[in-house]
Amino acid sequence: MTQAGPQTSRDLRRTATALELRLLGGPRRYARREVAKLVGVSVLSARKLWRALGFANVAEEDVAFTDADVAALTRVVGAVRDGLIDEPTAIALARAVGQTTDRLVSWQVEALLEHLRDSVGSEGSELAVGHLVDLVDDLEQVVVYAWRRRLAAVVARLGADPDAGDDLQATDLTVGFADLVSYTRLSQRLEQRELGQLVQRFEGLASDVVTAGGGRVVKTVGDEVLFTTDDPGSAAVIALSLSELMAIDRLVPDVRVGLAHGPVLRSLGDVYGATVNLASRLTALAQPGTVVTDHATAARLQGHPDVVLVAQRVRQVRGFGTLTPLLIARAGPDARLIDLD
Repeated sequence: MTQAGPQTSRDLRRTATALELRLLGGPRRYARREVAKLVGVSVLSARKLWRALGFANVAEEDVAFTDADVAALTRVVGAVRDGLIDEPTAIALARAVGQTTDRLVSWQVEALLEHLRDSVGSEGSELAVGHLVDLVDDLEQVVVYAWRRRLAAVVARLGADPDAGDDLQATDLTVGFADLVSYTRLSQRLEQRELGQLVQRFEGLASDVVTAGGGRVVKTVGDEVLFTTDDPGSAAVIALSLSELMAIDRLVPDVRVGLAHGPVLRSLGDVYGATVNLASRLTALAQPGTVVTDHATAARLQGHPDVVLVAQRVRQVRGFGTLTPLLIARAGPDARLIDLD
């Protein structure tokens, strides 16, 4: 490891400055007007792309940009000039990168800080920069690898179904909402670090189960995970596995899950529409540790070897009128669950 012990403030600043220079690919040498001139675009166009990447506006006189910034902007502008994409698409692609990498970097640094606090106590924050010096190249390679791997999976889906990537076309999917029970009460009782560990554990387990079951985690919001699958059978097995795993986990409380199958609109990695809203409403009807669905989705689960369906009492559901939710339960002790071992 580069930093074997505690650093002085001067050492820390020196290490951080060196790492920043390495990450930026060189010193800051250009103001925004110089960047625009080098790339051959207006300052307004350059600023649009900069903001889309998630970076704040820079004052006109500030020398804030590097050769790497110029090179990146040149690549994007070149794709527009070559007719591969238009400017709105370039902005959308830049925004996707900006929003994704912002969360990615925050997540990675928080995980590293947590590891260091657990291993060396209060020195964790001071040692984080030193650890990053050693890890940055490997992390970069893993990020690029994962991006290529995921892009390959999307390309394969597009090859099998040309409509699979059409965000403006409704696609039939099963949507699942998994919600932690009593999260509000726990958030008031637990220390911040304990609450953070609980949320990390929940999100980690949920992500592993959904992915292993062939689903896709759309997003996580604290006490809730939204996922999709191509069919209700896979979603039911995922939901039951989540319920059982959370029930035996000592760190997290029970979950309740709602499932709904139907047309879904996809946009910018998220999902929208009545099916998504219905899954959310069904989650609110579920008892702790249970999975519920509606009649239309239940009809698609009839005959599934791993589940049984039990009708519940009629309920009024905002936006959907009168519904009779159905409980989804395991068909028996030998029914399939997702194994994370």
